[in-house]
Amino acid sequence: MADSSSPTGPTGPAPPAPITLSDILNDIQVIQQKEAADKATLESIGNSSADSLRPKLIAWALANFPNAYTLMEVTVTPPAQCSDGVVRNLTDYITFCSGKTIQEHVALLQAKLADMTVSFANLGYAIGIVVSKS
Repeated sequence: MADSSSPTGPTGPAPPAPITLSDILNDIQVIQQKEAADKATLESIGNSSADSLRPKLIAWALANFPNAYTLMEVTVTPPAQCSDGVVRNLTDYITFCSGKTIQEHVALLQAKLADMTVSFANLGYAIGIVVSKS
């Protein structure tokens, strides 16, 4: 005789919940928030203050001015797919999320540093903002 408290039907895993419009909008919001955070990170390059740069430049001087000395590293990783549905490489993603190329971000910093050349390097895990003597 079967126990009346036993479940009836298949005992496999429950079917997945349906995807809702709310789920999709939440996913897009997450991507948009990441894009906004990456934009702020990129804008920090040109928005660096003299007070924040001076100790790094002094360290560069104390190291006898090596070429391509890293002033800062910014970590920006493109999502698998941007909020507009397009897949972008790092260069295109920087322009998409910030409205400027990496060269334009670096130029804003360059304008603050006379007698020095500011550039960038893809470090694989981050973008290095580097300085050399002119």
